[in-house]
Amino acid sequence: MGERAEPAPWERPPPGRSTRVFRAFTGLVFLCALVLAVTTWVTLSRPFDPGQKAALTVRLDPAAARTAAALPRYPGSVLVLTYHGVSDTDHAGSTLSRRMFGEHMAALAAAGYRTVRLRDVEDLIAHRSVRLPPRALLITFDDGQLTDWTTADPVLKAHGFTAAGFLTTGKIVQPGTPSYYLSTRQVRDLAATGRWEFGSHSDGLHDLTRIPGDVAAPMANRVLVDGGMETIGHWRARVRADLARSQRFFTGTLGRKATAFSYPFGEPGRSGNDPRIAAELPTLIRHAGFSEAFTGENVPTDHVDALTANAPRWGLDRIGVRATTSVSDLLEMVRGAVPTPLPHALAALPWTGDLAACRRHGSDLRVTSDVYGSCLLTGANTSQWTDYRVTATISGIDPRTSAVIAVRDGAGAGHRGRAEVVVGAASVLVRQQIGVADPVVLGRRPIAARAGARAVRIEVRGARLSVAVGGGAPLRTAIDPRLNEGGLTFEIAARDQRTLIFRRPALDPLRAR
Repeated sequence: MGERAEPAPWERPPPGRSTRVFRAFTGLVFLCALVLAVTTWVTLSRPFDPGQKAALTVRLDPAAARTAAALPRYPGSVLVLTYHGVSDTDHAGSTLSRRMFGEHMAALAAAGYRTVRLRDVEDLIAHRSVRLPPRALLITFDDGQLTDWTTADPVLKAHGFTAAGFLTTGKIVQPGTPSYYLSTRQVRDLAATGRWEFGSHSDGLHDLTRIPGDVAAPMANRVLVDGGMETIGHWRARVRADLARSQRFFTGTLGRKATAFSYPFGEPGRSGNDPRIAAELPTLIRHAGFSEAFTGENVPTDHVDALTANAPRWGLDRIGVRATTSVSDLLEMVRGAVPTPLPHALAALPWTGDLAACRRHGSDLRVTSDVYGSCLLTGANTSQWTDYRVTATISGIDPRTSAVIAVRDGAGAGHRGRAEVVVGAASVLVRQQIGVADPVVLGRRPIAARAGARAVRIEVRGARLSVAVGGGAPLRTAIDPRLNEGGLTFEIAARDQRTLIFRRPALDPLRAR
């Protein structure tokens, strides 16, 4: 039997329907793959150059608007805020959503804040003549993230605000490079708007590094080098070189050195692993050509003061803002940055009991406890309370009950410590507490034991304190100079349930001698 001949092409039967569908499908897949490949090639070969996003239209909550409008004025001061990223896709703890950032800016505008420049701050702390708006604001952005250009700038423009960007200069990329950070072209474009100016956030010291037994900020600590802690000389050379690289970036990119610096991680060195670092950092920063340095990146746990002419040049405070900072949170921190004026009638202030019932009754303050309880002043920034006289007439003192009046208390002034006057049935003593250390007795004097109310007068002026009880000779003592500002607390020390009445407590300023 011979071999079967292969049919000629024109003799083959036409393909079936399933074969035609399969061929059409595979052709479509090939075409889609080709389009995807071409698109990918075009995208990857095109320089990275994202545009700016239009500012969202936001409507401020009426309650927030009322709170903003009621914020106090503080002429001759500058409030400083710190932001990082503004994005709806980056969920870092320091990144605000676009809407939240828009609401923040709307609230500040509703409060009447107007932005100022770094030069205004420099003039203020140098005691040079400077014209500031009644509610002066410096908005800062740390790190130099891309969203400064894409997202934050359009919102600033919408409100007529300016900003200062503190760049981690070693992370700034060349134009067209995909990056989480700005490019040199975007830095120049932002500067060209007139809305932005720039300072340094170091060149390469904003990544945690290893120190003995931990990881920490490399500027504020001596780090591990070849398995051992670097010398203070090596630390000094390392920081000096970093600052020089950062200034070369500004000279090459913007044609001039930066004048302002912000500490990486907001840390000026006080909590570093060598006490010499905090003392030397300002000198290194100054020698690198900077005129001032800002602290603070995190949300403060207490108040942050607005800057005044007396603000420390190398430790300028800022209020740090995070993703969870609501508009009401922001306005509360802003309000707390404005010092509370020295009052006269103390009983009218907002007092809160701690292990005690604290009640106001007319012009009197009543404190009830069976142990050691306090009346604490809440919601007051007492950083400007320095030299003053406290007077009160105290009822309820007996052998089982003593009255305590603390002055220069740092709870509302940014330090931990206070001086205490303890008035007992037969003696008065003065003691002080610094930080978390135990109280130290500075002086004691006997007083006549008698029933009835006792008039107390306390004066603090500079590093001197005097107290007089019932018209007797005053007890005078020196207190630690670090206790140079702060408010008051009224307290009771009792062995069982007792009440002290501080009648007509008053506060009056003392003029410096």
